[in-house]
Amino acid sequence: MTKSDDSPKEEFKKAVYNSFRALGIDDFPAKLMSVLQSEPDEISLGELSEMTGYSLSALSTTLKAMEENNMVKRFKKPKSRKVYVYMDKDLVTLYTELQKKRYNQSLLPFLQILPRIIQKYSDRTEFENEIEMLEGFQEQLRFLDDESLKFIEELEKWRDIKG
Repeated sequence: MTKSDDSPKEEFKKAVYNSFRALGIDDFPAKLMSVLQSEPDEISLGELSEMTGYSLSALSTTLKAMEENNMVKRFKKPKSRKVYVYMDKDLVTLYTELQKKRYNQSLLPFLQILPRIIQKYSDRTEFENEIEMLEGFQEQLRFLDDESLKFIEELEKWRDIKG
C-alpha cells in the first residue's frame, strides 16, 4: 500500500510548489497553483477548499487576484451554482507572464528612475564616487534590460510555435 504522498501526482505538486516559491510567489498562491497544475480538468471551489484546507472566502480572494493576473480562469457551468477554477497547463505562457510582471514591476521602474538620480547629482563633486557607482549599476541594468526582453521574446516565440 502506498502513502497518500507517494505518487507521481503528489511529487509533481511538491515540485511545482517549490518552483513557484523559488520564483517569489507567496505560499498560499504557490500551493493553489501546485494543486491546479496537477489537476487535468477544472475543479470546484469546494473541492479546492477540501484539498487545500483553505476557506472558500480565502480561496475566492486569492483566486480573484490570480485571475486578474491571467494565472487562472474562474467560471460557472450551465445550470450550476458552483464556481470552478482551471489553470492552463501551458507553463511557458505562465512563466512568460511572470517574467513580464517582474520586468514591468521591478526592472523597468528602476531603469526609468536611475537616470534622473544620476542627472540630479552629477554636477555636484561631493557625490562623484556615488555617481560613478550608480553609472556602473546603470550599465548592468541596461544589460539586464536587453537580456530580459530577449528572454521574454524567445519564450513568446516558443509558445507561438508550439501553441
